[in-house]
Amino acid sequence: MRNRKYLTGALLGVIGALAFTGVASAKVLGQTESATVSPSKQSKTTFGGATLHNIISTSIDNPATTQSPRQTVFTLDPNVKYVNGNIPACPLSSIQGKFDAQARAACPQSIVGQGSVEVNNGAVKGLVTFFSGGPTTVYVQSDIGPGATSLTIIGTLSGNTQTFSNIPNTPGLILTKFDTTFNKRKTGKKSFYFMARCKKGKWSTTETTTFYSGEVFSASSSEKCKAKK
Repeated sequence: MRNRKYLTGALLGVIGALAFTGVASAKVLGQTESATVSPSKQSKTTFGGATLHNIISTSIDNPATTQSPRQTVFTLDPNVKYVNGNIPACPLSSIQGKFDAQARAACPQSIVGQGSVEVNNGAVKGLVTFFSGGPTTVYVQSDIGPGATSLTIIGTLSGNTQTFSNIPNTPGLILTKFDTTFNKRKTGKKSFYFMARCKKGKWSTTETTTFYSGEVFSASSSEKCKAKK
């Protein structure tokens, strides 16, 4: 198993940047993601439970004038999937506008992952929690700075396509590192929230992010897996 450059929720589009808007428009220099599926040894035919750890980085030339992503779309490998199963759906109204501890207290049984964020190259740090909003919905709840701001991004899943399209062009901050993990959480007798199988010896993913500035970045990557005998 090795890390892969894999712009994904994940999911995840928070998965991009929150940005300052300024008089002049700066450029996004690039995005990378290293992700680890664990365990990477899976059945060739049957999906098994796993965790997905992502580290997403955004390179910018000026945080004060860089604009945020407007939409991020992921095309997932057909040999990985999310299975919501018996996880209760968290109502959006229960977490929107709340900070991490309050959101977690409101929907503790709907949590499917967590992580951390760094803003403006680590000048400000925060927390992130993933909540299930139903079979095809995931909420990405982010805190930026101690009591500074709270943001909920909505992700929708249709087949192997995951879309985050409600990302606001928020002045004041740009996310430069996003480190998250989807948990190996049981969602049924034989199902887990994140599952994978090793049918072709690797997993591949492609993402496309469109920024408010009009810039578009696409990336694809793959990670080797080993089939169980």
